[in-house]
Amino acid sequence: MVIRIPNWLGDALMATPVYYNLSQMEKIYLFGPPQIVDLFKNFPNTKIIYYRKEETKENLNVLKPLKNEIGLLLPNSFSSAWLFFRARLKERWGYATDLRSFLLTRRVKPPKNKLHQRDYYLNLLKSLELPCDFKELILPLDEEILKKAKMLLKGVDEPFIVLAPGAAYGPAKMWPKEYYRALAKDLTRLGYAIVIAGGVKEKEIGDFIKDNSPQIYNLCGKTDLLTVAGIFSLAKLVISNDSGLMHLAAALKIPQIAIFGSTDPEATGPLNPNAIILKKELSCSPCFERTCKYGHYNCLKSIAVEEVISSISELIT
Repeated sequence: MVIRIPNWLGDALMATPVYYNLSQMEKIYLFGPPQIVDLFKNFPNTKIIYYRKEETKENLNVLKPLKNEIGLLLPNSFSSAWLFFRARLKERWGYATDLRSFLLTRRVKPPKNKLHQRDYYLNLLKSLELPCDFKELILPLDEEILKKAKMLLKGVDEPFIVLAPGAAYGPAKMWPKEYYRALAKDLTRLGYAIVIAGGVKEKEIGDFIKDNSPQIYNLCGKTDLLTVAGIFSLAKLVISNDSGLMHLAAALKIPQIAIFGSTDPEATGPLNPNAIILKKELSCSPCFERTCKYGHYNCLKSIAVEEVISSISELIT
């Protein structure tokens, strides 16, 4: 079975129960963006194949040897179904969305009731009468990943806490950088080292939070996702916005604090028994906007640094 995984990191991680359930039944091929799909290379009975954005010919060549396989579409897009159709996969299964029903050999109506994104994916399996009993987010890591993470952390004092201040969706999901800097300073006074995780886009925010402190390490833009996963697995705690890295911590079952602004934890909250969610119930929230239409971002600014520190004491001693 060829599984077209979601393009976004958080969604791809919330779909890990799908990969695991199906890998217990047969060999699966996970097809997605290289930087994301590589995360799942240690899943059992699984082969990774790369989807290249705007490289249709290359994608068709990759899929050509798999034309006798069933294609399962987790993204709702027309383009994902169109690619499987053009690749002549004998079966193409997915939700009947985005006017693509005619491209599917088995189509499922999207659920009308509100579901967590993980359950939205599992509902597709259930509707197709595929195994769906395993429901936990999961991300197997091998020793090489942990070894690489330990090498990168050489010199970092233990114990350490990870801060992940970014969010690809926009500023309405991002706790203010000034709050993260104040939090980092308070945590160093409590005896913790701080590791800042993120991509190249978060490097500037990371430098701002570090503020020349020798106990704070800005690794933004210096790691791939697998190495970040290794770093997370060695941390005491991860503190983040609602982001892909939040779901990475959840999949690894790392103690975590998730800060929510414009989005809804019932739909995309961390599925982790070791998680605390911080969110303020305001009349305008959740708005699901990238930027605050009122310009005040009160849903985020009203979550105080002291509240985060208090939550930390509930998770770690």
